[in-house]
Amino acid sequence: MLALLLGACAGGGGRVEPPGQVLKEYAAAARGGDAARVWSLLDEDTQAEVSAEALGELMQDNRAELGEQAAELERIAGEGIEARANVPLASGESVALVLEDGRWVVDGGVLDAPALRTPRDAVLSLRRALRRRSFRGVSRVLAREPRAELESEIDRLLEETADERDLRVEVQGNQARVLTTNGREITLVREAGEWRVLSID
Repeated sequence: MLALLLGACAGGGGRVEPPGQVLKEYAAAARGGDAARVWSLLDEDTQAEVSAEALGELMQDNRAELGEQAAELERIAGEGIEARANVPLASGESVALVLEDGRWVVDGGVLDAPALRTPRDAVLSLRRALRRRSFRGVSRVLAREPRAELESEIDRLLEETADERDLRVEVQGNQARVLTTNGREITLVREAGEWRVLSID
């Protein structure tokens, strides 16, 4: 019953009502048995599946259950609800939108400054950074501890390679080994005429 009634909450043109307000209106209409008002709050697809008259009969047959659901929805609406939407892009990424003051606005996610409001946002931002091979993007998503460890490793490597005269280089064919000031070993391999870092130990 609830799945049918809450297929989606409709909003007309112009200013969009916040979801909490729509839920309050739905709950009040459901509690009062106002099938016409409940039906008007459904999305077009759901309205096409059930007429206002049929909805009225469903509501009449399920008054006790509907009253419980109305009370639950009023409680949820009172806690505040964030309305979000994701617009998929051809690249496989998506742009997040959030409803603020009655209008949809882009919720971060621009280049390497993603919005990280939910765990899903963080995972998708990490995926986006990995797809872009963006170190900055990956660092932005990491929690303090792993980010601090990564940054510490980077700082240490920068310090140990600051004086290029201290680097000891050993080349064997298409592989090479470079020892830094503190004995760190960087293994490289030659690919298509260019040396690439294989590992850092």
